[in-house]
Amino acid sequence: MVSAGMVKKLLLIFFLVAANSVFASEETGASQTSSFLESLKTKNKWTMEDSLWEASYLLTHLADWGQTRDIALQCGGGGYYEMNPIIGSCPSLTRVDTYFIATALLHMGVSRVLPQKYRRFFQGSTMAMELGYITNNASIGLKIKF
Repeated sequence: MVSAGMVKKLLLIFFLVAANSVFASEETGASQTSSFLESLKTKNKWTMEDSLWEASYLLTHLADWGQTRDIALQCGGGGYYEMNPIIGSCPSLTRVDTYFIATALLHMGVSRVLPQKYRRFFQGSTMAMELGYITNNASIGLKIKF
């Protein structure tokens, strides 16, 4: 059964992806810009493909988040411990949630400002990194828990 907390988190992730897509494609309304700024805008245009890559990354991020919550629920009893030094070896659920929401927002922001030329590499490499974490966590018995 899906908990109310999980529904809220999934809705938050959906909202973040949708907002990123809407705001990224929105026109600024400025009628006159320099040719240099216009060329940067064209080169760095956010596309539907960018949104799909970002949504894919966020799904892996969500799975890692759920597994990290599983660690937080078990680490006090001497079971698992977290290896991420930013949140500590036995983080609270609040600390885990705050970290993953902040890093999801940060990832979207970095993806948005990166030049098109580097954006896909960033999205793909961070997704591959997350997949490595998820695979390792699953192999040691961690579940995705919200």
